[in-house]
Amino acid sequence: MWKYLAFKIIGVPLSYLPVTIGYLIARVVADSVYLLSPKLRGAIANNMRHVLGSGAGDDTIRQASKGVLRNAARNYFDLIKLPNIKLCDIEKRITVYGWHNYEDAHNRGKGVILVSAHLGSFDMTGQILAARSEKVTVLVEPLEPEALLSHVTGLRKSKGLTFMPVRFGVLNTVINSLHRGETIGLICDRDFGKDGRRSTFFGEETTLPAGAVRIAMRTGAAVIPAFNLRRGNSHYDVFFEPALEINSRGDEALARNMEQIVQVMEKYIRLCPEQWVVLSPIWGDMTDKSGLL
Repeated sequence: MWKYLAFKIIGVPLSYLPVTIGYLIARVVADSVYLLSPKLRGAIANNMRHVLGSGAGDDTIRQASKGVLRNAARNYFDLIKLPNIKLCDIEKRITVYGWHNYEDAHNRGKGVILVSAHLGSFDMTGQILAARSEKVTVLVEPLEPEALLSHVTGLRKSKGLTFMPVRFGVLNTVINSLHRGETIGLICDRDFGKDGRRSTFFGEETTLPAGAVRIAMRTGAAVIPAFNLRRGNSHYDVFFEPALEINSRGDEALARNMEQIVQVMEKYIRLCPEQWVVLSPIWGDMTDKSGLL
């Protein structure tokens, strides 16, 4: 419960701050967390070492890890401030690339599954869809306690999107939404349910969620990779990739479909590793080998 109370109490005054001041506070908090949380620092450094490769030096890993925490803190500020920003103002801050890819997929009439990663200010990826009056349901990790989940969901859906925690029975709701030609959003870079499929991600095996692929194979929905990257302090680029070619049958097809999603996630994460705001270990061995602990 303390997480919920802290988030809500601190969030109210922060939500009225200008972006420049809010981001300055976010940086100070992030740098303090970096110094005071060796376990968290090690997990992020291990993730960055996989992304940047074995040739990356300790200083490069260190700077990238600090960048991850700074961007994560900016994301929290963006989320807290979201209800106080008009949709038209949000749209002015977003440059969209590949919107025709989304429209083409939507026009197929079998629904669209947007697959993404914890990259950039990822909550902003969805807001462009709200600004353009698209019917979207985003599946999210169930947070504890329930009050925290309700509060965070309330912030995220303040502009018209629907957010639904991944729980028993959600699959039927998702399939019905797709049959109506609507859009579902799924984050595919973290297996928080611990029930994903073994995949090679940045050259090493881990488990990644396979729900998006399984649902697409079952329903015929189009799968569109969509990603957000920060550009400066308060502007964002949102990219909609062409629809993936989803094979519909067999275990080998599932593996090939997963590989397509992995490849496009790797492509965008490599563009801005410090914007990949995953704070938990993605690979089994979270021990940092760089001496940053």
